[in-house]
Amino acid sequence: MWVFCPFNGPGTLKVGMMNIALSKVGQHVGDWEHFTLRISNFTGELWSIYFSQHSGGEWVDAFDLEFIEGNKAVIYSSKNGHASFPHPGTYIQGSSKLGIGVRNDAARSDHIVDSSRQYEIVAAEYLGDGVVKEPGWLQYMREWGPTIVYDSRKELDKIIKVFPSPVKYSMENICNKLPLEFYGEEGPSGPKEKNNWIGDERW
Repeated sequence: MWVFCPFNGPGTLKVGMMNIALSKVGQHVGDWEHFTLRISNFTGELWSIYFSQHSGGEWVDAFDLEFIEGNKAVIYSSKNGHASFPHPGTYIQGSSKLGIGVRNDAARSDHIVDSSRQYEIVAAEYLGDGVVKEPGWLQYMREWGPTIVYDSRKELDKIIKVFPSPVKYSMENICNKLPLEFYGEEGPSGPKEKNNWIGDERW
Protein backbone atom coordinates (compact mmCIF):
# COMPACT_ATOMS: atom_id res chain seq x y z
CA MET A 1 0.00 0.00 0.00
CA TRP A 2 1.53 3.30 -1.13
CA VAL A 3 0.48 6.60 0.43
CA PHE A 4 1.38 10.05 -0.89
CA CYS A 5 1.84 12.75 1.74
CA PRO A 6 1.86 16.25 0.22
CA PHE A 7 4.06 17.81 2.91
CA ASN A 8 6.71 16.67 5.37
CA GLY A 9 7.02 18.94 8.41
CA PRO A 10 10.18 19.87 10.34
CA GLY A 11 11.74 17.44 12.76
CA THR A 12 12.30 17.47 16.52
CA LEU A 13 15.72 16.60 17.93
CA LYS A 14 15.90 14.58 21.15
CA VAL A 15 19.00 14.81 23.32
CA GLY A 16 18.48 12.89 26.55
CA MET A 17 15.59 14.59 28.32
CA MET A 18 15.72 17.64 26.02
CA ASN A 19 13.51 18.09 22.96
CA ILE A 20 14.56 20.72 20.42
CA ALA A 21 12.02 21.75 17.77
CA LEU A 22 13.74 22.42 14.45
CA SER A 23 12.36 25.21 12.31
CA LYS A 24 13.17 23.78 8.87
CA VAL A 25 15.32 20.68 9.22
CA GLY A 26 13.41 17.74 7.74
CA GLN A 27 10.82 19.90 6.03
CA HIS A 28 10.11 19.15 2.37
CA VAL A 29 7.26 18.96 -0.12
CA GLY A 30 5.98 15.56 -1.16
CA ASP A 31 6.62 12.20 0.49
CA TRP A 32 5.83 8.65 -0.65
CA GLU A 33 5.44 6.10 2.15
CA HIS A 34 4.29 2.50 2.10
CA PHE A 35 3.54 -0.62 4.08
CA THR A 36 3.40 -4.20 2.84
CA LEU A 37 1.12 -7.05 3.91
CA ARG A 38 2.55 -10.57 3.87
CA ILE A 39 -0.37 -12.96 3.39
CA SER A 40 -0.47 -16.75 3.15
CA ASN A 41 -1.26 -17.89 -0.40
CA PHE A 42 -2.98 -20.96 1.02
CA THR A 43 -5.22 -19.57 3.76
CA GLY A 44 -5.39 -15.82 3.10
CA GLU A 45 -4.17 -15.29 6.67
CA LEU A 46 -2.13 -12.19 7.47
CA TRP A 47 1.35 -13.24 8.57
CA SER A 48 3.13 -9.92 8.99
CA ILE A 49 3.32 -6.29 7.91
CA TYR A 50 6.34 -4.34 6.74
CA PHE A 51 6.45 -0.81 8.18
CA SER A 52 8.55 1.59 6.09
CA GLN A 53 10.59 4.03 8.15
CA HIS A 54 12.61 6.59 6.21
CA SER A 55 15.46 4.69 4.50
CA GLY A 56 14.61 1.33 6.10
CA GLY A 57 11.84 -0.40 7.99
CA GLU A 58 10.83 -3.53 9.87
CA TRP A 59 8.65 -6.62 9.53
CA VAL A 60 6.24 -7.17 12.43
CA ASP A 61 4.44 -10.49 12.94
CA ALA A 62 0.64 -10.45 13.04
CA PHE A 63 0.49 -11.46 16.72
CA ASP A 64 2.35 -8.25 17.64
CA LEU A 65 -0.01 -5.92 15.74
CA GLU A 66 -2.95 -3.87 16.94
CA PHE A 67 -6.33 -4.50 15.32
CA ILE A 68 -9.60 -2.60 15.15
CA GLU A 69 -13.03 -3.62 13.90
CA GLY A 70 -12.08 -7.26 13.97
CA ASN A 71 -9.24 -7.86 11.53
CA LYS A 72 -8.06 -4.39 10.46
CA ALA A 73 -4.42 -3.86 11.43
CA VAL A 74 -3.51 -0.41 12.75
CA ILE A 75 -0.57 1.47 11.24
CA TYR A 76 0.63 4.59 13.01
CA SER A 77 2.16 7.36 10.91
CA SER A 78 4.70 9.54 12.70
CA LYS A 79 4.13 13.26 13.13
CA ASN A 80 5.65 15.29 10.27
CA GLY A 81 7.88 12.43 9.06
CA HIS A 82 5.22 9.83 8.09
CA ALA A 83 7.35 6.81 9.03
CA SER A 84 5.03 3.94 9.96
CA PHE A 85 5.02 2.03 13.25
CA PRO A 86 2.96 -0.81 14.76
CA HIS A 87 2.30 0.92 18.10
CA PRO A 88 2.02 4.47 19.44
CA GLY A 89 5.10 5.91 21.09
CA THR A 90 8.31 7.85 20.50
CA TYR A 91 10.86 6.23 18.21
CA ILE A 92 14.37 7.65 17.89
CA GLN A 93 16.11 7.85 14.52
CA GLY A 94 19.69 7.92 15.72
CA SER A 95 21.09 6.31 18.86
CA SER A 96 18.36 4.98 21.15
CA LYS A 97 21.13 3.83 23.51
CA LEU A 98 22.38 7.40 23.97
CA GLY A 99 18.91 8.89 23.64
CA ILE A 100 20.11 11.17 20.85
CA GLY A 101 18.42 11.52 17.49
CA VAL A 102 15.38 12.71 15.59
CA ARG A 103 12.03 11.98 17.23
CA ASN A 104 9.35 10.00 15.43
CA ASP A 105 6.17 10.47 17.45
CA ALA A 106 3.21 8.23 16.71
CA ALA A 107 -0.10 8.47 18.57
CA ARG A 108 -3.76 7.54 18.33
CA SER A 109 -5.91 10.10 16.57
CA ASP A 110 -9.39 10.76 15.24
CA HIS A 111 -7.78 11.46 11.85
CA ILE A 112 -7.56 8.12 10.09
CA VAL A 113 -7.38 6.66 6.59
CA ASP A 114 -9.29 3.41 6.21
CA SER A 115 -7.24 1.71 3.51
CA SER A 116 -9.70 -1.20 3.39
CA ARG A 117 -12.21 1.20 1.81
CA GLN A 118 -10.21 4.07 0.36
CA TYR A 119 -7.75 2.57 -2.10
CA GLU A 120 -7.03 2.04 -5.77
CA ILE A 121 -5.33 -1.00 -7.28
CA VAL A 122 -2.69 0.53 -9.53
CA ALA A 123 -0.55 -2.47 -10.51
CA ALA A 124 -0.38 -6.26 -10.40
CA GLU A 125 2.35 -7.28 -12.82
CA TYR A 126 2.32 -10.88 -11.60
CA LEU A 127 -1.18 -11.35 -13.07
CA GLY A 128 0.08 -10.57 -16.58
CA ASP A 129 0.07 -7.60 -18.94
CA GLY A 130 -3.11 -5.56 -19.12
CA VAL A 131 -4.96 -7.31 -16.28
CA VAL A 132 -4.73 -4.15 -14.18
CA LYS A 133 -4.60 -0.90 -16.12
CA GLU A 134 -1.93 1.26 -14.53
CA PRO A 135 -2.90 4.94 -14.10
CA GLY A 136 -0.88 7.59 -15.90
CA TRP A 137 0.51 9.12 -12.71
CA LEU A 138 2.26 5.85 -11.84
CA GLN A 139 4.47 6.32 -14.90
CA TYR A 140 5.62 9.76 -13.71
CA MET A 141 9.37 9.26 -13.33
CA ARG A 142 10.35 12.67 -12.03
CA GLU A 143 10.39 14.20 -8.56
CA TRP A 144 7.02 14.62 -6.83
CA GLY A 145 7.70 18.09 -5.53
CA PRO A 146 9.83 21.19 -6.10
CA THR A 147 13.49 21.59 -5.28
CA ILE A 148 13.90 23.11 -1.83
CA VAL A 149 17.31 24.14 -0.57
CA TYR A 150 17.89 25.64 2.86
CA ASP A 151 20.99 25.73 4.98
CA SER A 152 19.71 23.43 7.69
CA ARG A 153 23.19 22.24 8.55
CA LYS A 154 23.93 25.67 10.03
CA GLU A 155 20.88 25.33 12.25
CA LEU A 156 22.06 21.92 13.47
CA ASP A 157 25.64 23.16 13.99
CA LYS A 158 24.39 25.97 16.24
CA ILE A 159 22.56 23.42 18.37
CA ILE A 160 25.50 20.99 18.47
CA LYS A 161 27.95 23.66 19.69
CA VAL A 162 25.92 24.16 22.87
CA PHE A 163 26.59 20.65 24.16
CA PRO A 164 29.71 19.34 25.97
CA SER A 165 32.32 17.49 23.90
CA PRO A 166 31.19 13.85 24.47
CA VAL A 167 27.63 14.67 23.45
CA LYS A 168 28.81 16.99 20.67
CA TYR A 169 30.73 14.20 18.90
CA SER A 170 27.77 11.82 19.16
CA MET A 171 25.47 14.50 17.77
CA GLU A 172 27.81 15.19 14.84
CA ASN A 173 27.99 11.48 13.97
CA ILE A 174 24.21 11.14 14.05
CA CYS A 175 23.66 14.30 11.98
CA ASN A 176 26.10 13.03 9.36
CA LYS A 177 23.98 9.88 8.99
CA LEU A 178 20.66 11.69 8.56
CA PRO A 179 19.02 11.22 5.15
CA LEU A 180 19.30 14.07 2.65
CA GLU A 181 15.67 15.11 3.05
CA PHE A 182 16.56 16.58 6.43
CA TYR A 183 18.57 19.26 4.65
CA GLY A 184 16.23 20.03 1.78
CA GLU A 185 16.00 18.12 -1.46
CA GLU A 186 14.09 17.64 -4.65
CA GLY A 187 10.70 16.02 -4.25
CA PRO A 188 10.70 12.23 -3.77
CA SER A 189 10.73 9.80 -6.65
CA GLY A 190 7.54 7.87 -7.37
CA PRO A 191 6.72 4.31 -6.23
CA LYS A 192 8.02 2.60 -9.38
CA GLU A 193 11.44 4.18 -8.90
CA LYS A 194 11.82 2.76 -5.40
CA ASN A 195 14.01 -0.34 -5.23
CA ASN A 196 11.39 -2.14 -3.12
CA TRP A 197 8.73 -1.80 -5.84
CA ILE A 198 10.04 -5.02 -7.40
CA GLY A 199 12.77 -5.98 -4.92
CA ASP A 200 12.93 -6.92 -1.27
CA GLU A 201 12.01 -4.56 1.53
CA ARG A 202 14.87 -2.65 3.15
CA TRP A 203 15.84 -3.49 6.73
